[in-house]
Amino acid sequence: MLKSVTIIGGGPTGLMAADILSQHNYSVTVFERKPSLGRKFLLAGRGGLNITHSESTNDFIKKYGVNHTTFKSLINKFSPQNLRDWCESLGEKTFIGSSGRVFPQSFKASPLLRAWLSQLQTQNVTFKKKHDWLGWQDNRLLFKSENKNILIKSDFTILALGGASWPNLGSDGSWVDILKRNNIEISELQPANCGFFVNWSKVFTERFAGNPLKSIKIKYKEKTIKGEFIITKVGVEGGAIYSLSALIRDAINIEGKQKVFIDLKPDVSLEEINKSLLNKPSKLSLTNYLRKNIKLSDVAIGLIMELKHKKKFKNLNTQNLGFHIKNFELLLEKPFSIKKSISTAGGVSFKSIDSDFMLTNKPNVYVAGEMLDWEAPTGGYLLQACISSGFFVANNILKKSK
Repeated sequence: MLKSVTIIGGGPTGLMAADILSQHNYSVTVFERKPSLGRKFLLAGRGGLNITHSESTNDFIKKYGVNHTTFKSLINKFSPQNLRDWCESLGEKTFIGSSGRVFPQSFKASPLLRAWLSQLQTQNVTFKKKHDWLGWQDNRLLFKSENKNILIKSDFTILALGGASWPNLGSDGSWVDILKRNNIEISELQPANCGFFVNWSKVFTERFAGNPLKSIKIKYKEKTIKGEFIITKVGVEGGAIYSLSALIRDAINIEGKQKVFIDLKPDVSLEEINKSLLNKPSKLSLTNYLRKNIKLSDVAIGLIMELKHKKKFKNLNTQNLGFHIKNFELLLEKPFSIKKSISTAGGVSFKSIDSDFMLTNKPNVYVAGEMLDWEAPTGGYLLQACISSGFFVANNILKKSK
């Protein structure tokens, strides 16, 4: 008789586990609370699906911070190159972008997902959509669908319900209370790869909300990131901010508001800027001079003008103006909510699972993906780890069944 596997969560983690197990003659059923599968995966591909990264394995593993030792095993078993080969097996060749990030040639998630689901159907994977997991009852899995409760008995279970960001796509963190009721240790869920609130002036937000601040360096304590970020109505978000967000979030939790410093002209020295400012014609306005001669963007000039609003400078003289162009101080008040974050930190504690990612107090129940207590920056590291962990737990089930 075929062994049965119930996978709860129809994202990349659950789908990869289903892919592996269904190739080995397991009876696999994927339960998904939404009407369709891979919704967050599709959202991730809206601006170009960054599926992994091409950097060396040692540098790659470091992106998982305190959990890098654990993830070394996962990534070694299903590496970025394995992921690229897998994409190609589904008809989606990949390429390496200028930043080292890896994308499908179609630059989209939808063709890859369609090919993936088609393959799973040929491997006899069953999909149960619009099924909301409520926990366990009498050692069986309890689901609710169309106002009916359904009990499922399974040889193995994989929990792959995601974190709590973008809850409208399905992963709302409701599993936290379910697992806590079953004495499973959960680290508090927090926003990861998130933006931060800034107290902008009304004039600034009305003009610049939605605009990027490009080609800058942002420094927080001893760490410096070169890149760009977006001005929002209530704060800042985007790549350079996300890269520092874990450090800043943790510091805000302990100390309160945090300062970061922005170099608005990282390729020009302070001496060169000061020299140029000394030559400003008296008839030329400051904003026009900053635009034409210092080559500051309108958003960067807007930030400089915020100094007059916030600190009530009557006059920005040459010396302090140059300093602020190279060291613009930005006060970050608190992180955006988990709902508006790219990903989630916290989750099922590694103390609650064994080395195979099986819950220690729930035999044959495995946990994978963003549900676990880890975080990583954007750049392909999140998706790689989710897919690798699905591969990992599936192969551990195969190993246990032998």
